[in-house]
Amino acid sequence: MIFYFSGTGNSKHAAQVIAQQTNDTAVNIVDAIKDRIYPSPSDEVTGFVFPVYFWRLPEIIERFAKIPEVRNNLGKYVFSVITCGASTGNADKMLAKKLGRNLDYNFSLRMPDNYVVMYDPCSKEKAQKFLRHADKEIARVCDAVLKREKGRKGSCKDGAKSAFVSIFYDPFRRTKKFYATDACISCGLCEKSCPDEVIKLENGKPIWTKPKCQHCTACINRCPQKAIQYGKATESRIRYNYEDTIK
Repeated sequence: MIFYFSGTGNSKHAAQVIAQQTNDTAVNIVDAIKDRIYPSPSDEVTGFVFPVYFWRLPEIIERFAKIPEVRNNLGKYVFSVITCGASTGNADKMLAKKLGRNLDYNFSLRMPDNYVVMYDPCSKEKAQKFLRHADKEIARVCDAVLKREKGRKGSCKDGAKSAFVSIFYDPFRRTKKFYATDACISCGLCEKSCPDEVIKLENGKPIWTKPKCQHCTACINRCPQKAIQYGKATESRIRYNYEDTIK
């Protein structure tokens, strides 16, 4: 079974392709937590596919990996594919620590970076180029998983820099600066796409009901009206999500 977490669709795409090519099943970790879907002792393979945030694990991955039913029922072969814009830092080692066992295989998969809260995502043309290359890399991952290869591949970086950058994730997870402009059409897509169920529509407009979230940017990047903002900095920035980019 392959468990994935995805805000803007990159990791979802990778997980679904790997599952299809390796005759496995891809399960959204949000659904897995809600419906108590855990690895089965009879599964030979357990995979994890997710984005890196600040060179560390998204909070939801940490939470899922610590569940006893997950840790105690991992397959004989455990792998991870961590999507990133440049590097995954020590995220694979962090996952191994949470799971309580070493990963047999890890691949750092470069895909379009899209943390619009901090910077402008790349243009659609550049993103499409990234994705074409990523699909070739995903094919390599599928082959590696089928052959039960072992190793640590891709742009992983060790050392103090990874540890230093990772400490900024939790402070950045705050929701206070999120808001919706008058361009909002009350479609509710932000509410439906929030993995933390933080967003609720009130009088037709989204409000953020908890002080922290994953900061997966699903709400801001998927809004069809570009109505959701994070402070003033995002007003002029483009948006990104996988489905719109491949059209």
